[in-house]
Amino acid sequence: MAVPSHFLDSKGIQQQRLLALTRQSGAHSGDNLATTLLRVVKEWEIQDRIGTLVSDNASSNDTCTTAFFRQINPVFTKTDMIERRMRCYGHILNLVGKAFLHGEDYETFEEESQRQNSSDTLPADLRLWRQQGPVSKLRKIIKFIRSSPQRSESFKILAQETDNQDDWLLHEESTAELQLTLSNDTRWNSTYLMIDRAIKKKNHIQSFLVQFQLSEGEGYGISAQDFLTAEDWRLLAELKAVIEPLYFQTMRCQGWGEKGSFGYLWEALSGMEFLLEKLEDWKLFFDEPGDDATTQSQVHLPCRALRNGRIRGNQSARVRSPELNTQALPLHVQEEFSLGPPSVAARLNVLSSDSRGYLRLSITNAWQKLNEYYTKLGESPLFAAAIILHPGRSLRWLETRWNTGDQLAWLRDAKEGLEGYWTAWYRDQANNQSPPRSESRPQKLRAEREDSEYGQWLGTDLIRLRNGASDATELERYLRLELPIEIDNPITWWMDRRQQFPTLSTLALDLFSIPAMAADCERAFSLAKLTLTTQRLAMNPETLEMVQCLKNWLRRDAINLGGIYFTPVTSADDGADL
Repeated sequence: MAVPSHFLDSKGIQQQRLLALTRQSGAHSGDNLATTLLRVVKEWEIQDRIGTLVSDNASSNDTCTTAFFRQINPVFTKTDMIERRMRCYGHILNLVGKAFLHGEDYETFEEESQRQNSSDTLPADLRLWRQQGPVSKLRKIIKFIRSSPQRSESFKILAQETDNQDDWLLHEESTAELQLTLSNDTRWNSTYLMIDRAIKKKNHIQSFLVQFQLSEGEGYGISAQDFLTAEDWRLLAELKAVIEPLYFQTMRCQGWGEKGSFGYLWEALSGMEFLLEKLEDWKLFFDEPGDDATTQSQVHLPCRALRNGRIRGNQSARVRSPELNTQALPLHVQEEFSLGPPSVAARLNVLSSDSRGYLRLSITNAWQKLNEYYTKLGESPLFAAAIILHPGRSLRWLETRWNTGDQLAWLRDAKEGLEGYWTAWYRDQANNQSPPRSESRPQKLRAEREDSEYGQWLGTDLIRLRNGASDATELERYLRLELPIEIDNPITWWMDRRQQFPTLSTLALDLFSIPAMAADCERAFSLAKLTLTTQRLAMNPETLEMVQCLKNWLRRDAINLGGIYFTPVTSADDGADL
């Protein structure tokens, strides 16, 4: 088990430390994971400093979170524990990418089968397409080339011969120098990188296959049926375009963060909003139009829910033309589709109906998987709170996104969730450490007013206004600010306002130290693999842990080996130096 910690130092700079890389004994059940995690936390004596746990979406981690928080703070309710369980944004993106490329969902099949009246054949057809479609063909070809040193060398030589670049490129690689990338089953983005690289080397791949078949003969290597057709290459280009936003979201949020951005909690909810909108645009674009002469097809997008099954309004549009209907798309998407030769509409119009149908089904699969975890984010108020307390986003960002129907209830829940969490764990605890505030009204002001009933009423109203202004909470005063504002670093903004918002700033800074992903756990395992080579397989697990922790602390400037000095100590027994 890798246990990294994230926090802000006294200067507001994000810090990350590897606390442990320890062996997990027994089954990887939630209770066993919690026992190991609790032991690590007790060794560091930070039981009272734990804010949240960030982990992937495995059910065992749900159990681990509950068992862990129950032991370090027995007063926590079940709701308190769920609120502090942060879901890894990277793991969600990985599941969405796999759902797009490989996923099979019964409800999606049922929905599409009703549309196409092919309930018995659609699942089998989709599986066959994914097994024998362009992505599978591409992977077979690349694996065939890379599996032999001779074929790899031949491909490299051919790429250099067919490359059109006559001049040396000092600022970038030529396409001939780029190597083919093979996908793996662990990370979906390896498939994206494989497709992206193959599109850049399309001419090289096609030339190699033709030349290899001519030299080796038919029936050897890649058969003609596995060659990528012009339709396959067009479909690969559209697959890449659809999943490209997922890839860039992964790359943006997997880091350690910089100035409160690029990998911190507020980017999870906003990023998922962005991706859901993108998928909805693509889904609408790929919906099969009806026949004008017979019927008008009603395109019905799935509903988006944030929490407790609440529906985020149905979105629909009528498609009247058998051609792709760009008018049904939002204006910014229409502009995007019309840019540059050839436009997206022109490219997609040449795709076969089968290809468009499979793309639509894959997009729906990805949408449903993303929406499933979008709903789960509502279990904790901290995802929305991180956006509200970001002065560059604030509550107005959510008001812009959630502005109709049941979405207005989301705003209320977001504000109440933030206020409840801040009141319970920050404001009330701070107030308990200081003398209680006097709630008595100043009577002297009323005596100075005229004795008439009207005069007394005016005086009482003035007192009420003054008390209302002084009794406004920190959260109320923050929400009254003219936000959002242009800001580079929200952490610096809150550090400068700690006196103005003493408890709310503490919550905000805590939120801005929470990473959006649990990527540091994966990094710890990957770096340990470089240490535990085939020549060091007998290394003691405790030694490996100490080495990896020291590496992490050195890279993070937590320790300075040059400042450590060893003084010889003489034993009283034998005089030997120890």
